[in-house]
Amino acid sequence: MNVLAIDTASEYLVLGTLYSERALLRRRKHAETLMSDIESFLRWTGMSASELQLLVAGEGPGSYTGIRIAIAAATGLGRALGVPVVGASSLQAVVDRVKAPATAALPARSGHVYALIPDETASKAAVTKLALNELVAADCLLWSTPPSGKALARAGEEAWRSGKRGVSAVYL
Repeated sequence: MNVLAIDTASEYLVLGTLYSERALLRRRKHAETLMSDIESFLRWTGMSASELQLLVAGEGPGSYTGIRIAIAAATGLGRALGVPVVGASSLQAVVDRVKAPATAALPARSGHVYALIPDETASKAAVTKLALNELVAADCLLWSTPPSGKALARAGEEAWRSGKRGVSAVYL
């Protein structure tokens, strides 16, 4: 399946397919370069927009505006191309960069962080917003690490195949 994942929830613009990915530091300028970055990325992968079969948008948590940029871009492209759009967790795609239990944390405003902390008693880690001083040191802490574009594409494809439709932004 030809999947394109887009994430703008952090200071990085992350693009991914099932086999390749790119993370570009854009800070707060995602919207200014997004479409040309997507075109460049697709050329780099050898795929054209007309070959896309699924678009995945990073659902956050993260920057309020950033989350909306990825969702709006994926939704617009999906409608223009007649391709379905599904969302996937930006923080889970950070954790999926490593093959071990890890805590992922992205800076939020006012001394807070968005965190995905593994919980051995739960079937799924919970995303939370914490004061920075509440973030407990973990064996593996991924601090302000960009999501994996490949992981986001895989998660979106799995979600689509299991019946998920649409995107649900995570605002904390």
